[in-house]
Amino acid sequence: MAKPGGKSEEASRTREEQLAAFIGYLKAMQRDASTIRTYAFGARRFFAWLDRIGVADLRAVGREHIRAYQAEVSDTDLAPYTVHSRMRAVRRLYDYLEANGKILLNPASGVRMPKLEHRLPRTVLTKREVRRLLDAPDTSLPVGVRDKAMLEVFYSTGLRLAELCALTVYDVDVLNGYVRVNSGKGCKDRVVPLGYKARKYVNEYLRKVRGKFTKKNRDERTLFVSNRQHGFTTTRVCQIVRHYGALAGIRKRVSPHVLRHSCATHMLADGADVVHVQRLLGHVLLNTTQVYTRVAQRDVKSTHRKSHPREKDKD
Repeated sequence: MAKPGGKSEEASRTREEQLAAFIGYLKAMQRDASTIRTYAFGARRFFAWLDRIGVADLRAVGREHIRAYQAEVSDTDLAPYTVHSRMRAVRRLYDYLEANGKILLNPASGVRMPKLEHRLPRTVLTKREVRRLLDAPDTSLPVGVRDKAMLEVFYSTGLRLAELCALTVYDVDVLNGYVRVNSGKGCKDRVVPLGYKARKYVNEYLRKVRGKFTKKNRDERTLFVSNRQHGFTTTRVCQIVRHYGALAGIRKRVSPHVLRHSCATHMLADGADVVHVQRLLGHVLLNTTQVYTRVAQRDVKSTHRKSHPREKDKD
């Protein structure tokens, strides 16, 4: 507790120190790097607002302040998801303060978050476009074999970009067709099936190519490695996927996340159980996966309109 007339510990710390402590807490909770960046940005915006209204001590913030901040953020041109993100950062900040005994009452608890509609994926490739993308790498070259295997894994498993980059050689069971995802989003592990085509090219990559890239670094355990003998950054993998999208002549935006969307949409369109797709993608909530059923229904309607004989009848 602060001494009478003196400043509290939280008031005496600079905003950067407060932010660093908050980030340290998130890392200790094993939050995803992108989540940490989002919460840190949201905390900075909240700190700026507190400074503007003259509140220096985080412990002096009451529920009325949280509601006032929410009202101000909501009364802007920000998208609903951005508003939700800003408020979620404030809630996590005060969860951290409460968990560490820095506040007795959490002013952010019980504050209702703005309701969000699950957005439909903006871009989903057709099955024909996916085939063109997967056929784009030149498999007569070692790099082409590696990139072909990478693309096949993305489409077969629906892995997130960070999840694929984190795979090690021990996480892939080519014989039985499984991939183990360690500490996926939300720090959850899961095992997902690896399809026949993906198994085939991962096996070829492991037997014929990977050793060439790691000959000077035999201790490297990352599954997909560059010719510099170490694992890829997420930025580099995005560049590779975009490159093959352009090479395949696909005019849509192509990315690892688009392949994830396409995997889920195509499976549901072909009759997969939504619960199975939920487990494949590692979604906590079924509602998140059900968004893809709406995309699949839209694609079925479009196909019906283009191919049904009565739709072609111009009378």
